[in-house]
Amino acid sequence: MSKAPQIQKKITVSGLVLVSTIDTMESFGKIGHDVLKSFGIEKINPKKQYPYEIRSAIHKAALDRFGEESVLAFGFNHGEKTLDHLVPTLLANHLSLIEYLGSSQNVTYDVLDEFIRVMVKDLNKNISGATQGVKDVSYGFAEKKISRKKYHFRATLAADIYQEAFIRGAIVFLLTKFVSKSFTFELSHLPEHSTTGYGFSEFHMVATFEKTISNLSSSEILAQRKTMMRDKLMQVILKKSDEQNDILARLSNQLGKYIPPQVHRQLVEGDQVATITTLRKKLTIFFSDIKNFTAISERLQPEDLTKYLNEYFSQMTSIAIKHGATIDKYIGDAMMVFFGDPESKGERDDARACVEMALEMREKMKQLKIKWSSEGFSEPFEARMGINTGYCNVGNFGSDQRLTYTIVGGEVNVAARLEAAADTNGILLSYETYAHCQDIVEVETRTAIKMKGITREIKIFSVIGRKLKKKKKVNKNRDANDLEQNYSKITKSFESEIANLKKEIFLLKKQISEISKQNN
Repeated sequence: MSKAPQIQKKITVSGLVLVSTIDTMESFGKIGHDVLKSFGIEKINPKKQYPYEIRSAIHKAALDRFGEESVLAFGFNHGEKTLDHLVPTLLANHLSLIEYLGSSQNVTYDVLDEFIRVMVKDLNKNISGATQGVKDVSYGFAEKKISRKKYHFRATLAADIYQEAFIRGAIVFLLTKFVSKSFTFELSHLPEHSTTGYGFSEFHMVATFEKTISNLSSSEILAQRKTMMRDKLMQVILKKSDEQNDILARLSNQLGKYIPPQVHRQLVEGDQVATITTLRKKLTIFFSDIKNFTAISERLQPEDLTKYLNEYFSQMTSIAIKHGATIDKYIGDAMMVFFGDPESKGERDDARACVEMALEMREKMKQLKIKWSSEGFSEPFEARMGINTGYCNVGNFGSDQRLTYTIVGGEVNVAARLEAAADTNGILLSYETYAHCQDIVEVETRTAIKMKGITREIKIFSVIGRKLKKKKKVNKNRDANDLEQNYSKITKSFESEIANLKKEIFLLKKQISEISKQNN
């Protein structure tokens, strides 16, 4: 174990080291920049010294977000981007060694041993002076040959213990670049030997080499390993992304139950903005409630009331969504929906869709009434409905803290008043709605009413049911004449065919007779 360091002042690393670290991780997002902001730093000055904890925090953020594979890949990239300047030095001082490693098929373990000593020596030159503030700690690399094929590496650096994968990735880059033509290797961490303290960590690794001859060039092998590491990292990132997307999807689905489906979809797709905005549009508004709900609810047990009310709203909501309604709110036993925003098929089709919805709801209520009666519900719910078409203000109403997507205006009150005036299981329409759907429903005209705040008289129509389509009248005389004419045509055609056939038979007999005379 290393001797405990004597801390003279805050331990720092050069700005150049931080810049290279952030650049290495640039392709994986703004992890580095986010960490800098957390330390109150906008931009790094390469000539200044910075707390070593910043670099450690950047790697820790990557480790926490994407796991060890990400830090290993960052180390490999770091080697490619920042340690590549060792290549000219190695080429200049050990040209014959480098050329031999990259081209010869007879590279021995002795040559490998020579290269490892050269690599460690140049790595130590590279990190000299990069860290300040610690006395009696020798930052750098060391190697020890365990056997002909195995080496023990020690790296003492201004880093935290969780940065080991980063250091290992950088060494993997150098070994791949220079010896992979003649050797395959494995580099493993020895956590039981590694130690750490403030301002330093001592990492221990073991490398095992096997003699081989690759048909690929060193650069091709390097590109191959880089691709393999990138693919592993992408798998990790995609897995994390899928996990986050699953969480977001579950959260989105839960939140979607509290807002209209159309609004939820637009918010998710970015088409809806959560700000206080409204506009004026012509909509068709629908209200429904349960007749005598208060009296019925007092005679039901709370559990039964909840059960039947939830079933009622679930069935009605499914029908509303099916027909494209925007569900505004539930108010006790009442339900308010509208057509025409945020999606619209046009004023006429919106009104017709609303009426079709109401008719289907009424039919469903008949089925539910039978079902509930069989379950012991002695006074099954019976609904009444009101529909109106007119101009409203629609959009986000509320405050900066909380918004409600809804509609307001006098026409909303008209729809509510129609619902209150409807008979049990009845549907009342205003004239504006009836005008759009008079070809699809049979109605009964009711006495017009006046409402406070509405200048016009409200004409009312009670829906009896769907209008039956008229069957086409059959003209029996014309059909009989057509049949007689067709029979006459077929008969004439048949007689003509018979005449042609008789003519062909006569000619054939004549030919046979002539042939017979010639033979005799």
